[in-house]
Amino acid sequence: MEQAVQMIGLIVALCYILFGIDDFFWDVLNIVRKIRNGETKQLPFEELDAVPPKLLAMMVAAWREDNVIEPVIDNMLASLQYPQSMYHIFIGVYPNDEPTVSAVKRLTEKYANVHMVINCKPGPTCKADNLNNILRFIRQFEKERQWRFCSVTVHDSEDVIHPYELKLTNYLIDTHAALQFPVIPLQKMPTVKTILSDMTTGTYADEFAENHYRTMGTREAMSAVVPSAGTGFVLSRRILDDYKGQQLFPEDSLTEDYKLSLLLAKRGYPIHFVLEKVPRLMDNNTVRWDYVATRSFFPDTFETAVRQKTRWIYGITMQSVRSADILKESKMGFAARYSLYKDLKAKASNLMVLPGYLVFLYFILSLVTPLPMMYPQGSFAWGLCILLTIMMVFRQTMRAVAIANFYGLKSMIVSCLLPPLLPARLAWGNIINMTATFRAWRLYIWGSGTKRKSRKVAWSKTDHTFLQKHVLYRYYRTLGDVLLEKQYVDVVTLSQALAKSRREGVRLGETLLDNGDVTEEQLMEAVAGSQHKLFVRNLNCFGSRLAADFDRERLKTLLMYPLLRTDGAVVFAVTDRTPVDQIPEQLGIPADCCHFAYTTARNILQALDAENEEPALYQQVSGLLHSGQLTWEQAVLALNRHQAADNILVYMGLDSIRENAHEVA
Repeated sequence: MEQAVQMIGLIVALCYILFGIDDFFWDVLNIVRKIRNGETKQLPFEELDAVPPKLLAMMVAAWREDNVIEPVIDNMLASLQYPQSMYHIFIGVYPNDEPTVSAVKRLTEKYANVHMVINCKPGPTCKADNLNNILRFIRQFEKERQWRFCSVTVHDSEDVIHPYELKLTNYLIDTHAALQFPVIPLQKMPTVKTILSDMTTGTYADEFAENHYRTMGTREAMSAVVPSAGTGFVLSRRILDDYKGQQLFPEDSLTEDYKLSLLLAKRGYPIHFVLEKVPRLMDNNTVRWDYVATRSFFPDTFETAVRQKTRWIYGITMQSVRSADILKESKMGFAARYSLYKDLKAKASNLMVLPGYLVFLYFILSLVTPLPMMYPQGSFAWGLCILLTIMMVFRQTMRAVAIANFYGLKSMIVSCLLPPLLPARLAWGNIINMTATFRAWRLYIWGSGTKRKSRKVAWSKTDHTFLQKHVLYRYYRTLGDVLLEKQYVDVVTLSQALAKSRREGVRLGETLLDNGDVTEEQLMEAVAGSQHKLFVRNLNCFGSRLAADFDRERLKTLLMYPLLRTDGAVVFAVTDRTPVDQIPEQLGIPADCCHFAYTTARNILQALDAENEEPALYQQVSGLLHSGQLTWEQAVLALNRHQAADNILVYMGLDSIRENAHEVA
């Protein structure tokens, strides 16, 4: 009996070592690499706006999302720090999903850059089919508009998108074929009352924190395969052109995102993981680092979590990764193929939870009951247990660091130290993963089999919820946030100015100007950013011919400068002191026929005193504006940034005819 018990203990310990020792060495090597190379330098956020905005597309596949799709898109349009005319949102729906169709139709009527794509098939098909259908629509949309999107970003219909996501995409997509932004599950601040009720969502928070704070960056640094998370996933124009005429998203996998990232790796397109953060000054004058990430709710019950993870495990380990991908030589190096092994082994290592916890239970019982000793002190099995303990403590420490960075110290304590040694949330997450793996194997053996692996699969989706409006305000950007992002002020200066402005009852901008902390141009640029308006730095590129149609002295008094005329409307450059409500009376122009961009008072007065010729680009842009190919906002952006690129319209994706002509030449 004693020998049998010890043999069982030895086998279990060996299996745990076999499945975990490579992860341990991988992490140690990465720590050594970081120590040698130093910390990765953060992106220069103050330089992001120096890159002219390119035309970007976003795709959202929707099936029975009528309860969340409207507030999601409303929040997206209200919070994104990117010119609204330079990104378009394409929402894929099904003809037999009338509630969602109606909700998206309302959005298209409200926003000019939101478009509904109705699938030719009744739903649900699969998410990949929905996305492929959206891509076909986008290609036709480009032909009709003579535009060319620089990238497409995949998002889910319940995502809270970070305000700076598109700005970072615009900055990075010229040098990277694909981008993956972190995904941070939303969870409530843990309390004693909610520890048990939030246990399931907490397991998602822990796993995503570990994977997206540490593992994904490690994979990229080691030239391994960085998998797509299915949301916050950006594909560059290079990939779209490479797949032209081909199906991009694999329709034979429940995890089309993961399989696509594997196919891209085989084609030599690595995915860049974007782990960047910006400072925010909170109401209590403390600084919080805010990660540029996608946030959303995840399942909060055992059954829904198991169902979702069954789909993930089945799709990744049984439909996407094959042994041949690991063993055969290919364009992928050793590290890339090894990372696939790490993913593939989950369908076996997750099952080790059952014997492992049974052994642990036996150990606990042996402390109070005269049972045969499973791991005699000094034995080989006892040595393995010591090694396993070291590995477990090391892994928990690494997880604790990741959770503390994403969620804070309180969440880390609840996750990793309640109770110590074997935290309840870790155990619960392991049980969920084990149950999901058993179901995935059952689906593979009895539910699908090898003959059906290549068939298109049905969309197995999770029901979604969304945040309330008052909570979403936390994700919006204030004037202070924009000033910090651009590094026009530091945290101490901003904190002092906020305190003074509150004490004296004046606006923050006025306080900063009076103190000499910012220039007028810096302040107006930040004001424009916080209000989602354009900032025009150089008025000379618009010429002064249009200004001759107005009384210049009156324009000086009002602090206004006319930039463009389009469809009976006029685009003006103004300041935050311009009395825009007086325009109908002062200039005889209806309020609904005026569009505004911000600039400085100094720029307006200098431009009104000068006589500037219209540059050649002005005539071209005006022609495209009147033909309907450009919006007024796109026209202003192109003229304001024309010195940043040789052919600014082509660079921004607003003139595909010239780009194609250039390629032919």
